[in-house]
Amino acid sequence: MLQLRPSTNVDFLARQDMRALITERVRGEFREMPGLTLTLAQAGRLWSLDCDTCKDVLTQLVASGYLCRRADGAFCRASDLTGHSLRAAQA
Repeated sequence: MLQLRPSTNVDFLARQDMRALITERVRGEFREMPGLTLTLAQAGRLWSLDCDTCKDVLTQLVASGYLCRRADGAFCRASDLTGHSLRAAQA
C-alpha cells in the first residue's frame, strides 16, 4: 500500500503557494512598470529566482495572455504591444 508522508503534501502545498506569490509579484511588476521588457536572465536576476522557476512563472504568464514573448526572446506585457501598435496606426 502506497502511503504519503504528511510532510510531502505540506511541502507540495507550500511550493504551490510560493509559486502563486511569485507569479503575482511578477505580474505586479509588469503592471506597475509599463514598457518593462526583460530577458529570462534579467528577470531571474531582478527577482532572485532560479532559472527553472523564472521560466515556469514567465511561461505561465504568457499562457494566460498577460505577457508575450517577443521574437528576440524578451518578455513584455501583452497590452504594451497592443498599445504601441494602436498608437502607431493612429499617427
